[in-house]
Amino acid sequence: MDLHSATWMVRSLGEPVSTVLIDEEAWVFAGGWNGLVACWDGEGNSLWTVQTEDRIGAFALEGNLLIAASGLHIVALERATGKQRWSVALEGSADSVAWWEGDIVAVSSVYDIEHNDFIESAVWRLTDKGQQVWVERMDERPWTLLAHQQHLVAGLGRPKCGTLMLNEGPPFPHTNPPTSSPTTAGGVSSADLLFGQADGTVYALDGMVRSTETGPIEHLTCMVKGYVATTDTGHAVGRNDDGTPCWEAKGPPVSAQMEAFAHDGASVFWMARNQGLNTLLEAWGTDQQGRLTQGEFSRIHAMHGTSERAGVGCEDGTVAVWDRTMLKRRLQQSPSEAEPEADARSSALQAKLRALRQTSSEG
Repeated sequence: MDLHSATWMVRSLGEPVSTVLIDEEAWVFAGGWNGLVACWDGEGNSLWTVQTEDRIGAFALEGNLLIAASGLHIVALERATGKQRWSVALEGSADSVAWWEGDIVAVSSVYDIEHNDFIESAVWRLTDKGQQVWVERMDERPWTLLAHQQHLVAGLGRPKCGTLMLNEGPPFPHTNPPTSSPTTAGGVSSADLLFGQADGTVYALDGMVRSTETGPIEHLTCMVKGYVATTDTGHAVGRNDDGTPCWEAKGPPVSAQMEAFAHDGASVFWMARNQGLNTLLEAWGTDQQGRLTQGEFSRIHAMHGTSERAGVGCEDGTVAVWDRTMLKRRLQQSPSEAEPEADARSSALQAKLRALRQTSSEG
């Protein structure tokens, strides 16, 4: 079965998609490279679109307020209508954003083209009205921002590396990493926070090393059981909570990965591998150590999943969403069962086309 045939919803943003978010009510939010934000409800109906300042780098949703990192700005939009409540300019590009204790914490960074590196970063805390509570500037770039239970943690690049505990205001407690390598990725599980380093080390918030991979950690996804660490060359390894390996997959570099819902009692792991101008999207049943299905799409830059829905955003503007129940039903169908369903859809489409032609000729 091709993933294209199992989509629950396919929509177009009208520009390359950079960020996707699916909330608890199955509403889908998509942000684009030119700053457009669109929203569809749980039935797939278009609710609103709004133009913001610049490329959407991240979303954070709480209650009726959707926060978007838009170029140099943090923008607050009403979830139900898309109406902009406020916009605050940061120093440098807005990289990530998270809700924390009713406030908004954002990370910004300044990139120097001549040095080919980030020269300054900052962590900001704003109220839900957009008022600044504090800002802390630093030489290191926070590559990942994770919120879990009583912890809000940033993973740092050079020179300090390690993690910063952002629960309270500055100065922030700093924890050294297991090795002197930048922290490049992170993931949140039900019980812990995990971080990946440029030398392949994966460690927990307490500093304990879980595993050492074959190269720099590009993506780190915590599953219902265990985690998946993927290097910059596309080597993905699924591991148990204690770090013991249970499966691996090699291939082209991975642009995005996620966990979304479950199939036959196990988490489904989604991985987008770049292939030329397109992306091969794979869904893996981690308990079966095998690929459930796959499909080729335009370059995938963003994905997000919940217990019931999974969505991706593509360079050609496509926003594709899968439903857990529908995908499970399609996976369980035999080819002979799937063909009549496809024939029925084709017949219905042909009937509509004939009716349109007849109406046109009568006019």
